[in-house]
Amino acid sequence: MKRHEALKPLSREHHGALLLAQVLRNDVPDYKGMPTLVADKAAYALETFRNTLQPHFYKEEQVLAKVKNCNTELDMLIDEIIKEHIELSTSFLSLAQATVPEKVLHELGEKLITHIRKEERVLFPLIETSCSDKLLSDIKGLHNSNDGKPKNDISGMKDITRMVDLFYEKVKADGLISHFFTEVVKVNWEKHLPVMYRFWDNALFFTGVYEGKPLEIHHHLHQMSGLTEAHFQRWLKLFTETVDELFEGEKALLAKERAISISTVMQMKLFKKDIEPTG
Repeated sequence: MKRHEALKPLSREHHGALLLAQVLRNDVPDYKGMPTLVADKAAYALETFRNTLQPHFYKEEQVLAKVKNCNTELDMLIDEIIKEHIELSTSFLSLAQATVPEKVLHELGEKLITHIRKEERVLFPLIETSCSDKLLSDIKGLHNSNDGKPKNDISGMKDITRMVDLFYEKVKADGLISHFFTEVVKVNWEKHLPVMYRFWDNALFFTGVYEGKPLEIHHHLHQMSGLTEAHFQRWLKLFTETVDELFEGEKALLAKERAISISTVMQMKLFKKDIEPTG
């Protein structure tokens, strides 16, 4: 199929992602020069995700933000794609935490292939037919918008403060999750923001300055107003956007990985409580 020039860079990057997916599967012949042992495949997948696939997701989500509100069908599909980005990111990052069964790698490869096919066969054609020529031209400009000034990495409390402040500005303006902060809890921002500065300082630089109980706080919030998977996904999306907007480097990547881990563990703990039998 002929792809619009605005989407060709993303489409080309899918070739590498498809190769990764094939390497992970256990029902295809080994690729020459690619890892064949399960542990080596897991390490290769994690490295490729961090260096290639995660930046691709970010660039893709910049495009999706541009085309949001073109029509309802496209908006629904965009929400699906972003959800899949989060699920795939969580799965890839989990490869660093334990010995990975071959079946898990195979299933991850299958999920990645299915995701890419959905983008190539459904998402991109829908963008091409739903968006104006001007909007597509604007999207093409995104790929060439580097102003020559590389972003710095997160280096200390000054950067953490900047990141946290911008993130919560996004949160307070968000239609899905802002009410938890402004109505349900009625956050005292003068007290809350310094706590979050210390939290992320500890998460990124292991300073030991944070002594809060986030799970306990969110469990209470869940009881008050019913947190859902969609709320966590929006929180994670806003946080990732904030980090990518301001920084790049090892600590920026670590911040996003920590956020994915926090979101995943929090959901496991909170939603497990809801389904556990009582008495």
